[in-house]
Amino acid sequence: MQENDRVILEQLVARIEQAGLQKPAQLLLDIFAPIDVVSAQLALFVSPFTTGSRLKSYATVLGQEGAWKELRRILARNDC
Repeated sequence: MQENDRVILEQLVARIEQAGLQKPAQLLLDIFAPIDVVSAQLALFVSPFTTGSRLKSYATVLGQEGAWKELRRILARNDC
């Protein structure tokens, strides 16, 4: 995963935390961890529908291998 992609995930985590949804997001991500491949494929599927919105970069990054695991890691790291 490239550094630019990590920055996008950091921004997503910041938005999740700003909304006060860190714990629920962690719980859902942990529940769906076994199907990360399916989640990545779903992100790739919806990516064309997010063109022109701020969600495009999130969908693009989350469609990559290992992105969901990295998202869980960042959320857990910020859980101090």
